Amino acid sequence: MIRLVIIAVIIFGSSAVAAQIEPRDYAISAPRVTFSDDGATAIISFVVNNQGGDAVEASRVEITEHQSGDMLATESLPRLPAGGEQSFRIEARLAELPAPDLFFKIEAGIDDYELADSPIARDNVQIFRINKADAAAATGADPADLAARPAVDLYLPLVNIGINFLSDGVEINEVRYGSGDLLGFGGLILVALFCLWLLSLALRLVFRRPPKFETWQPPYAVSAWHDPNSALGRRQGWQFHAQNCMIDAPRAPNQVTVIKRLTDDNGVSLGAWRIQAVRTTQYDIYGRISRSEVVMPQRINKQLTRIARQAPVLDSDELRTAIQPVAQRLCRHALAAVEKQNRMLPLALDMRFEGALGEARVHFELYQYRSDAWHLIDHWEPELGKLGARIPEQFTFSLNGQLPGESYREFKSRLRDDLTQLLIGLLSERRHDSEADVQAPDQPQPAPADGGGAWNDAAPDDETDAR
Repeated sequence: MIRLVIIAVIIFGSSAVAAQIEPRDYAISAPRVTFSDDGATAIISFVVNNQGGDAVEASRVEITEHQSGDMLATESLPRLPAGGEQSFRIEARLAELPAPDLFFKIEAGIDDYELADSPIARDNVQIFRINKADAAAATGADPADLAARPAVDLYLPLVNIGINFLSDGVEINEVRYGSGDLLGFGGLILVALFCLWLLSLALRLVFRRPPKFETWQPPYAVSAWHDPNSALGRRQGWQFHAQNCMIDAPRAPNQVTVIKRLTDDNGVSLGAWRIQAVRTTQYDIYGRISRSEVVMPQRINKQLTRIARQAPVLDSDELRTAIQPVAQRLCRHALAAVEKQNRMLPLALDMRFEGALGEARVHFELYQYRSDAWHLIDHWEPELGKLGARIPEQFTFSLNGQLPGESYREFKSRLRDDLTQLLIGLLSERRHDSEADVQAPDQPQPAPADGGGAWNDAAPDDETDAR
């Protein structure tokens, strides 16, 4: 067995020696230097041919600066059979050259088969010249312009990165990356971004407090010594029935309702108030359904507050355009917690406000429906109890759930429109935009003859100032 192995090695070695009985002999043709159309790139063209026997191994082609030895380019040289040849076309950017006139040396196949400075390797070396003035003369460009042109396709000065876009990849700061490298880098970037997103999510969950909607305590002072039958006593009783700034009571003869408005010293709606929290909750005849409660994110509160500041100078179309995106977000968050079987239940929209003490004002207005119109019969500002630096207030609105015969898509669209109209009425500077038939007589009207007891109860005493 050992003898067979030895015989095989001898046969294989003898065949390799026989193949190299006539050694290869590479030679380089005289290099030809041309320039690109814009004159920014020198193109070196030459041919390497094999004048000897078949080559056994691949080799390399190197182009270096003749005096300094700095490498300009390298290319692989495949095995050439006897009489075979390989053409090369190598580009060099003129802006990367250290001098306007340089000589370069091409070496092809200088390795163990053709040793450097050996007689057989004399034709493996060629010298050529690159002159920027020749490029300017060939293309008609200014040499100063050629020197000022960028050496790369894309240069990022802040990080000192030059990028060349190649057919099979990119070259970054003279380092070439293929398509496989780019896919790997892209995968690493996606993994890094995903990890950063997970980290940011964890940090938000740890450090950010969830939005709260704490129990509201009315800031009005309750005086037990007021006569319940006096104007001040009746006003204190009405104050706790006001839900918001809109008249939504049924229009029945002698129907009485009370609303409250939030303004600043100049009477601008929500002028000195900030929206602190917004909440939606479904309710039925038994009360609020806690599992359907949604406290809106702070972003919505800030957007509504900002729009309220701009509302006095916006026309109706501009105000609607600003409100619609906020109403759409409110609708999306509110419906996310609504179960399919409970879509027909109405929604309560609670809005918490905070006003600056000394600037914010709360106005109560009492209305009675008669003669096919709402008539203002009393208005006043409440007495406030002990407060801190801010005045807390709250509005509560009611929105219809899914109506019979209404699809879910139609329900979402209609709810979004209802929210838009509600917020427009809330943030508008004008009073009671939805109640165009409100009348405010200069003097209180006498009690109606058909038993308008609510009007008699609400009429202020003569000696009491309504404000």
